[in-house]
Amino acid sequence: MNMRRAARLSFVISALLVSREAWCSDQQAIMVFPNHARLVFSTHVPSALSQKFGPGWTRLTFVRPDGTQLPLIPDELLTGDGGVIFSTVGSHELSHGGRCLVLDLTRNGIMENEAGKSVAASREFCPILDTVNGCVSRDYTGGICGGAWDSKSEIWHSQLDSGRPDSQSMNTLVKPTAKAIWTQYSRAKSSDIRPFLRAALGLSNINACDPPDAENASYYAHIEDALHGKASTATSTLPPVDVGASPSPDASNLPEWTVQSERAWLYERPSVGSIRHGYLIRGDRVTVLGEQDTGWMRIRYARADKPPIEAWMQRQDITR
Repeated sequence: MNMRRAARLSFVISALLVSREAWCSDQQAIMVFPNHARLVFSTHVPSALSQKFGPGWTRLTFVRPDGTQLPLIPDELLTGDGGVIFSTVGSHELSHGGRCLVLDLTRNGIMENEAGKSVAASREFCPILDTVNGCVSRDYTGGICGGAWDSKSEIWHSQLDSGRPDSQSMNTLVKPTAKAIWTQYSRAKSSDIRPFLRAALGLSNINACDPPDAENASYYAHIEDALHGKASTATSTLPPVDVGASPSPDASNLPEWTVQSERAWLYERPSVGSIRHGYLIRGDRVTVLGEQDTGWMRIRYARADKPPIEAWMQRQDITR
C-alpha cells in the first residue's frame, strides 16, 4: 500500500470516530460532524506545485446542516507564487463537546535566500473552525499549534513560542466582526480595505462569525462601499466606533518601529504566500498601522518624493 493510500485510509478511520458517515476518494475527502454539518476537502495540489510546496488539498468547504456552502479562506488560493494548502484532520482535532475543530494548513510562498536564489517557503497554521456556523478564528502559528484539547471542556492546551504553557477557552475566543474590521481600516487611513478582510480570512468568514443584522448592517454597508471604490462616501457616513477619548490616529502619532533584519520582506497580506518583490533593510523606520495576533504587522514606509508603501511585515523583522 503506497503512502498516499495509507494517508487516505488513516483519515477515513479517524473521521469515522467523529461520525459514522465519512467518505474519501481521489477527488474529495469528507468529514461529517454529529450535527450533520460537513467539511469537504477537494482539488488536490497539482503535481507541479506539489513538487514545489508539497501535497494536500487546495480547497476546503464547510457545508452547514441546511446545505448552504461556505468556502474557507477563499482569498488565498494556491498558485505558482504560493497560497494555502489544507491537510485532512482526524477526530483528535475535534473538541470535547464537538463544537470546535483545529484545522491543519500551511501558507506557502516564494522567498529569496541569502544567496539571492528564489526558494519555496511554508509555515504551519492551526485556525479553529466552529462546526455550528462555519466561523474560522484564532489563525495562529508556531508552538501553539502543537497542543491538544482538554478532555472535559472546550479548552485548547498548548504552549507559546516562548515555551510558556497556554490554555485558551473557546468560550472567550475573539472572533472577527464587521465593526472591528471597519474600525481597523478607518484608523489606519488606508486606501485599500482588502488586506484587512484577508487578515480576517475573507468577507464570507466575517459573515459567518458576525451574521448581518440590524446592529451591524451599517458596518457591512461601509465595507461594501470601500470594496467598490466608494471609500470617501463611506468615511463621511462612518458609524460611531468605540475608540475611547482619543481621536483616530494619523501617521504623526502612530508608533514608529525599526527594521532589525538584514532583509525584511514585504507582503500583500498576512500570509507568506503573498510576498511582494521588495524588502526593507536593517535600520529602516516604519510606522505601525496595526497588528495581528498571528505575528504580522501592518506598516507604512515613507519615501522621499514618492508615495508611501503600505504592506504587511512579520513581527520578528521589526522592533521598538
